[in-house]
Parts: sequence; C-alpha cells; structure tokens
Amino acid sequence: MRRAQLAAAAATVIALARPAVADDAAALAQAKTYFNAGAQAFEAGSFNAAIQAFEQAYRLAPKPAILFSVAQAHRRQYYLDRRPDHLREALRLYRDYITKVEQGGRRADAAAALAELEPIAGRLDPAPAAPAGEVKAPTRLMVSSQTRGARVTLDGAAPSDAPLIGDVKPGKHTVRIEATGFFSEEREVLAADGSLVAVDIPLRERPARVSVNAASGAQVSVDGRPAGSAPLSAPIELPSGRHLVTVVRNGSRAYSVEVDLARGEERRLDVRLETTGQRYASYALMSIGAGGLVVGGVLTGLALGAQRSAREIDDARASGNITGQQLDDYNRSLDQRETWRRAAGIAFGAGAVVAATGLVLFAFDQPKLAPALARDEKPARPAPAEAPAAPPALEMSAVPLISPGFVGGALTARF
Repeated sequence: MRRAQLAAAAATVIALARPAVADDAAALAQAKTYFNAGAQAFEAGSFNAAIQAFEQAYRLAPKPAILFSVAQAHRRQYYLDRRPDHLREALRLYRDYITKVEQGGRRADAAAALAELEPIAGRLDPAPAAPAGEVKAPTRLMVSSQTRGARVTLDGAAPSDAPLIGDVKPGKHTVRIEATGFFSEEREVLAADGSLVAVDIPLRERPARVSVNAASGAQVSVDGRPAGSAPLSAPIELPSGRHLVTVVRNGSRAYSVEVDLARGEERRLDVRLETTGQRYASYALMSIGAGGLVVGGVLTGLALGAQRSAREIDDARASGNITGQQLDDYNRSLDQRETWRRAAGIAFGAGAVVAATGLVLFAFDQPKLAPALARDEKPARPAPAEAPAAPPALEMSAVPLISPGFVGGALTARF
C-alpha cells in the first residue's frame, strides 16, 4: 500500500510540474529521479537521505506535493533522533504547504500533523541561535531501481539490496546493479563534494529461450507468428509469460502447447507429430490405384497375346486353307482379346481414379490450427450443455464409369 501511494505521489508530482527553476524535460526527469530515490529511502527508513533527495527534487520542481514529502521525512526523523531542528522544520513545512494548497490535496493530513507536533514544540526550549557558518552537507550516493529484488554493488564491495543509500567520498564511483532474470548494468557515477547523487537504474529483462525438437520441415510458430522450420538454427527467444507454441507439418496432426516461461528460463520441447488418418488413407488409395494400373498392364499383355494368336491364324489363312479347329481358335482368340481389352480398360480407369483420389487426399491433408492466444488470454471453455462444433471435413468419392467405347471414372469432392 505504501509503495503504491509513493508511486502515485511521484506520478502526480511529475504530471503537474511546471518548474520555475528549470522547465525543460531533462530537469523534470532529474526531479523524478530524486523524488523516486527519496521515496525508496523513506520506505527503507533512511529519513535523512529522503530529506536530502526530496529537497533536491523540490529545487528542480517546486511543487507543494514534494514540500509535503519533505515535511513527512522531517517528522519521521524527529521521532528517531528527537532533534528539535527536525521538529521545527516539519512544522514550518506543513504550514507552508497549507498556505500553498488552499483546498484539497493533503491539507487534512498536514493539519493533523500540526495538531500532533505543535504541543510537542511548545514544550521545547526556544530555538538556539544559529551557529556561525554552515554545516557542511555530506556527500551522499543513492542508487535505486524499480526492479524488485535488485542488488547493488558499490566499488566492488559486497552487494546489498536496493536502494543503496550511503555517504561516500567525493569523486568517481562504480555502481553495479543486478537481479535474477535481468541483465546486469554497470555505471560510473561522479559524486561532487557535499552533494547528493541519485541514480535510478532500470534493468532489462532476460528473455526465455525455447528449443523445439521436431521432424525436419515442420513449421514452428509462437503466438501465431512464424518462428522457422525445423530443425531451428537457434532457440527461440521470448519474453516471460504465457506463450502458445504450435508445430505443424502436412500429413500430421497439429501440435500445440501453452508454456509459461520465467525470465531467463531455458525450455526444451520434444515434439512427436502423429500421422493423420487421411494421410494413411491416401497411401492406401495410391497403393490400390497403382495395383489397378499393374493389373491393367497385365490384362493388356493378355489382350495383346490373344491378338497375336489370332493374327498368326489369319496369316495362315491368307497363305492357304485352314482347318475348322484353327477357325475356332481364331474366333476364340478374338473374343479373348476383346475380353482382356475391356478388363484392362476397367482396371486402368479404376486404378487411375483411385490413385487420383489418393493424390487429392495427400495434397489436401493440411493441419488444422487452433487460434493463437494473447499472452494474458485464457482458453475459453465450451458451455457444458453445448457440444463443440466439428471442424469442416473434406469428403471424397470415386465411381468408375464403363460404357461401350468408353472406360473412365468420376471423382467427387465436397468441402
């Protein structure tokens, strides 16, 4: 809850800021960096550092919301060290805030804080005269990141949880920040004497890597976008979260799996594609059709043999008389020739039609794909009372056609 309130306060400050000191985008970005650093220091209980960061943000973007944050930090620090200067500064800032914000905002909170602190201030001794000369401010470095679980290393020392807040020597310092599942970042920061340097370092998420082991030529897609053909030359890099991986190949049932990937995770998918019944049917029909063509060839050979026998008898008749038995053999050979020829035509026609049906089934054996899911979309479940609709099917039928002087077939397809 506190983190959400601080984030909302930061957004309000930056959205409303029209700084008189510096009205350009760079100054606003710097003010946001200091305010976020102060918010994280406040949440971590480092109220002196929060005061310093909020004051720097207020110098860049002098808005009442930041003024209220400075007052809050002074008030919390007073309860830690009981130094009257923090109490008096908190009172001054709350009164200043109420003067600047005539209605709304945090007026009620500021009034409640004044009601709490003023009786305490009344019991304190009068403020002592300010000592001659200014107290030198410490040189302080604040390193923060919006990445949860971030760890900060300063100048090679042992890493600590972000935000890192500490006093440093003036000069150059090396800051390294890292978190599980993110690429680490390293920066060089120059800290001027007596200044506060606030650095907010965002981290880039490490992608997850998915290796797909599938039959050669299979098409791989992720969330509906093509990723390549198997075997893939390298793993697929994906952002963390849910993804739908689909592997398809003609003649095989489509393979789909939803994977939930963590940052930097390595995942291997071993995909075994199952051959469809349509592909088996196409193989069977093409084999039967090829057998029909072979039978047609054998019958054609028998018809040619019968024709050759009839021709030999006919040649003998042309050179002289033939016996009655030879005449019967001649007529029988002609009948056999016609019988074998018709049978060969039927075998050729039926074989061609069946083989063509098998080829069409082979060609139209395309995988049916499920729709891609959005990363945050959950698959819808059908209502219990309704059966899921059947996918469209391809129906094929083949009928041989035989008539005097014609042998062929009819092929019918319905989608």
